[in-house]
Amino acid sequence: MHYKIVGALIGLTLVFPAMSSAGDKTQSTMVDRLVPPAGAVPAVLNPSAPLWTNGTSKGKTKGDDKCKVQITMKGVGLPDTDQIACSGDEVICIAHSHTTVAGIPTDVTAVFRGEVKSGGVKIKRDLFAEGTGCIPSGGVGGLGIQQYDGGMYCFAPDGAYPPPALPFLSCVLEGVYPLGFGPIPVTPVIATDGIHFK
Repeated sequence: MHYKIVGALIGLTLVFPAMSSAGDKTQSTMVDRLVPPAGAVPAVLNPSAPLWTNGTSKGKTKGDDKCKVQITMKGVGLPDTDQIACSGDEVICIAHSHTTVAGIPTDVTAVFRGEVKSGGVKIKRDLFAEGTGCIPSGGVGGLGIQQYDGGMYCFAPDGAYPPPALPFLSCVLEGVYPLGFGPIPVTPVIATDGIHFK
C-alpha cells in the first residue's frame, strides 16, 4: 500500500495516517509498490495510560499534496499545558514511514507537537512554510514520493525528547528525521493508528 504525492527533499511523509478508534471507517489507496520497504516500522511498546477512551475520545489526521498537515484530538485525559508553543511540554505525535523518493527507499520520521487545552489537541503545519523542502502540487512540480507502512503515534509530553535532525522553522523541537527512523518518546501512548488515509 502506498499513497502517491508530489513533494521534494526526502521529503517527509506528507500524507499522514488518520487516527481512528475501533470501529471507525478508513480509506486507503492501493497500488503496486515500486520499491519494497527496507524493513519493519519500529514497534511502539510504550505503556498505555488511561489518556484515551475508544468510543468517547476522537482523533483525526489529515495530510495533502499541498504540504498541509493537521492532527486533532478530543477527549484526551491530560491537564492543560502552558499554551506556549515550542516550550517542550506539548503532546508529541510522530509519523514513521518507509518512503521512496525518486526510486530510492529510505525511512523517515516526522515529529509534531501540540498544546493540550480542555482535553483537546490541535496541530496544523504547512510543511512548505516550515522549510522542509516539500513542494506543493498543482503545477509547481517536485519529486514523486511513495509512502509505505505509515503510522501515526501520539504520546504524552516528554521533556527529554530530542530535537529532530531537520527542524521546522517555527520550532526546533518539531521537524523530520529524514534518513532513518527517529526515537520514540518514553512517555505513555495516547493514541495510534496504521495505514489509514482520509
